[in-house]
Amino acid sequence: MTLFEAPEYKEFLRNWVSSRPAGGRGEYRRIAQVLGVSTTLISQVMNGDKHLSMENANTLCEHLGFNDREADFFLLLVEHARAGSFTYAQRVERRIRFAREEALKLQTRVQNDRQLNPVEMATYYSDWTFTGVTNLVACDPSMDLELLSKRLQISRAQAARVLEFLVDSGILVRGEHGLDMGAKWTFLSKDSPFVAKHHQNWRLQGFQAMNYRRKDDFFLTGPMSLSKDVADRVLKELPDFVEKITKWVGPSPSEVVRCLNIDFFDYTDNAD
Repeated sequence: MTLFEAPEYKEFLRNWVSSRPAGGRGEYRRIAQVLGVSTTLISQVMNGDKHLSMENANTLCEHLGFNDREADFFLLLVEHARAGSFTYAQRVERRIRFAREEALKLQTRVQNDRQLNPVEMATYYSDWTFTGVTNLVACDPSMDLELLSKRLQISRAQAARVLEFLVDSGILVRGEHGLDMGAKWTFLSKDSPFVAKHHQNWRLQGFQAMNYRRKDDFFLTGPMSLSKDVADRVLKELPDFVEKITKWVGPSPSEVVRCLNIDFFDYTDNAD
């Protein structure tokens, strides 16, 4: 169940909790810690007649990783549940219905517009974290802000901004069991203005990774002198090697994330 399909906020939260790795009490405990309340109160909210305050609901939106549109909709659901009169509840229900219809229209537009537009591409390739988060979610749809910020060693606020963009642009979608890959796809041609920035972002990550030197990492820097014939042969073999790797990677399940950086270039001002 996605947020915009949820009839009321408690049903969405129960469904969300059941899909988390911690599950049940563990996740309720985390929610209580985020809100600064007791687990008893959270249990009464989820299974009884009590409701979240609007302030607590607003705080919970960040823990759930909502973007602005999703947060506004969630707050509408809470406001509807807390409504003290029938006429007020009706008024809020009309706002919920309108917001749900607008969200579905946006979802349809995103599904029909599969390739990133130039503005989206400029954002996506401006920082390595956008592709980093995308690949991690492909491995584990239950990834939340806390896990993403920990795995990528970035702030929770940055992880939230990245997720908001990825969901808004359709690269990721929110599904029944968390995040999932969306309809959008990314591709950079060799003459794209974003190629240099993309390479720079991940080369810098390579430099950072060298400090840790994990046993499964491999780094090689090999300036060399060689014959023109061998240089041409290497230049031909490398694309074939990358194509072979791509054929292995494509059908394989997403279980781990790796970055492959390959450079083979003339480091002089020789024009030949």
